[in-house]
Amino acid sequence: MAARDAWPIYKGFVSVNGKALHYVRRGEGPALILLHAAPCSARVMEPLQAEWAAHFATFAFDLPGFGLSELPDVEPLTTADLADAIAAAARQLGLSNVTLYGRHTGAGVAVEIARRHPELCHFVLTDGFPVFAAPYSDARLSEYLPPITPQWDGGHLTWAWFRYREQHMFWPWDRPTLAHRADTDVPDLDFLYRGATELLTAADTYADVYASAFRHAGLAVIDEVKVPICYGNRPGDSQFRTVQSYPGHVRVRVFSRDPVVAAAEELKELLAHRHDRHAPAGASRTMSSGADLRGYVDLPDGAVHVRGAGLDRNGAPTLFVPDLPGGLDLHDDEIRSLAQDRPVIAFDPWGNGHSIWPAQRELSVALWAAQAEQLAQQLGWRQARIVGHGAGAVVALEAMRRAPALFTAAMLRSPPALPRQGLEAFAADYAPDIAPAWDGGNFLRLWHHLRDQELWFPWNCRTRLHARDAEPRIDPRWLHARAVLLLRQPAHYRAIWRHVLLYPTLEILSALRGRVAVSSCDGDLFARCAAEAAAAAGAPWLPQ
Repeated sequence: MAARDAWPIYKGFVSVNGKALHYVRRGEGPALILLHAAPCSARVMEPLQAEWAAHFATFAFDLPGFGLSELPDVEPLTTADLADAIAAAARQLGLSNVTLYGRHTGAGVAVEIARRHPELCHFVLTDGFPVFAAPYSDARLSEYLPPITPQWDGGHLTWAWFRYREQHMFWPWDRPTLAHRADTDVPDLDFLYRGATELLTAADTYADVYASAFRHAGLAVIDEVKVPICYGNRPGDSQFRTVQSYPGHVRVRVFSRDPVVAAAEELKELLAHRHDRHAPAGASRTMSSGADLRGYVDLPDGAVHVRGAGLDRNGAPTLFVPDLPGGLDLHDDEIRSLAQDRPVIAFDPWGNGHSIWPAQRELSVALWAAQAEQLAQQLGWRQARIVGHGAGAVVALEAMRRAPALFTAAMLRSPPALPRQGLEAFAADYAPDIAPAWDGGNFLRLWHHLRDQELWFPWNCRTRLHARDAEPRIDPRWLHARAVLLLRQPAHYRAIWRHVLLYPTLEILSALRGRVAVSSCDGDLFARCAAEAAAAAGAPWLPQ
C-alpha cells in the first residue's frame, strides 16, 4: 500500500461560521494537516500527500481566501483568524491529536493553531515560518501586494505568471537587484504554473491573506507555544536567513536544499513523532446550507465535484451538465433557475472544473455519460431528467442513449449540432494548445480564444462574413472567471473540444425523437445550431 497511487483521494467542504473550507484527504493513519504557502492552495501539497499518505491520514486545506475556501468576514484578517478556522474545520472532521505541517503562510497558521488550540495538537513542523526584521507598513504591503484587476487584453494573466516566477528569483519580488537575488533554482514549470493559476483564482482575496502573514508577530509568539514543535528551514528559501534569529531554547532544523531530499528528511522528522491514534475512515464530503449542497461524491474513478439546489422540492430530480470545456462555477444562476420547481444536482464532468482527471488518461463522451449514470445511481434516483448546456448537451444525449430507463427526458440548451461534412478538420483545428509554457503565452492564447469566440464563429475565422451578431460577452471579469476555471486542467482542453465537436449530435437526436427539448439564447456559442437540432429531435425550438 506504499505505492504513490495506492491511496484514494477524498475531497470535501466544511462550513465554519457560514464560510466554506475546502480540503483534500489522502491516506490512513494519524491525522496530519498540511497548510500551504501564499498565494497557492492545497494543490501544491499533492506531491507530499502522494508520499506521506503511506504513513498518515493527510488533510491538505485550502487556507481561507485561497483555492475553494471562502474568506472570513473579518477585517483586517489575521493569522489567528485563519488558525481558528482551520482548527474548527479539523474538529468538525472528528480530528484530534493532530500533527501540523505548514509552509510560510501555512507555517504561521500552524504555529497559531498550536498556540491557540493546544488540546487539538500533537506536534508541529514548519517549513519557513515567517519572521521579519520589522513589521510591514500598510504602504509597503500595498506595493508588495497590488490588486489583480482583469484587463480587456488579458495582460493581468501574464502579470500573475511573471509575478509568481519573480518571487523565486528575487526576495522581495519587487526589488529586482543583485542585492536581492534569490539563492535558489527557479522551480520547474508545473510548480510555477500551479502557483500562478492559484494566484489568479484568488485575485480578489489573495492580498488579505498574504498580508496577514506579514503582520504576524513571528518570533514574539513562539514562547507561548507549549506543543512540541520543530522550526524547519532550507538553504535557498527566503526565510533561511532567519535561522540565526531563533532563541537557543527553540528547536530549529536545517533541511536539505534539494526539495526531494528535504521532503524525505521532513517525513523522517514527522515519523519520529508519530502516534497510533488513527483519524476516522476516509470518504468525500458534501456541505449543506438549507436546500443547497456543495461538495464531492465518491465514484469508482474518484471524487466528483457536485452542487445541489432546490433539494427541498418535490418534483422529479434533474441532473445538470455544464457547458464544456467548463464547469459548475460558471452556471450558478442557471442551476438555481432549474431548481425552482424540482431538486437539481449539477456535476463537473471529469477533466473539467474541480473533477480532476489525470493528464495521462483519456477522456471521452462515453466516460462522462457513465459518470452521469453512476452519479444518479449513487444519489438513489430511479428516474430523472438530464439537462445539458452547450457542448455539455452531448453528455446528456449519450447518458440518455446509454440509460433510457434512468434518464427519461432531456433538455438541451444550444447543443453543438454541426453538420458532419468537414467536421473532422474543424474539430482538429478548433482549440488552441494551452499547456503551460515558460513564456506565459498559453495564458494569452486562451484569453483571446475565449474573447474571439464571442466575436466570430468559428473564432479563428476573423472575417466580416464570420462575425457573430449577438452582443459579445467580453467583460474582463466574465472572461477571467472562465479562463481561471479552464486553466485548472490545461492538458485536457483541446481533447475535450475535439470529443464534443465530433459527437454525432444530429444522429443521436433523431434516434431519441420525442424525448428531447431544445432551447437557445442569442449569446450561446452554438445558438445557430438550435433550430436544426430541434428539427432532428422532432421537438419545438424554444428560444429564450
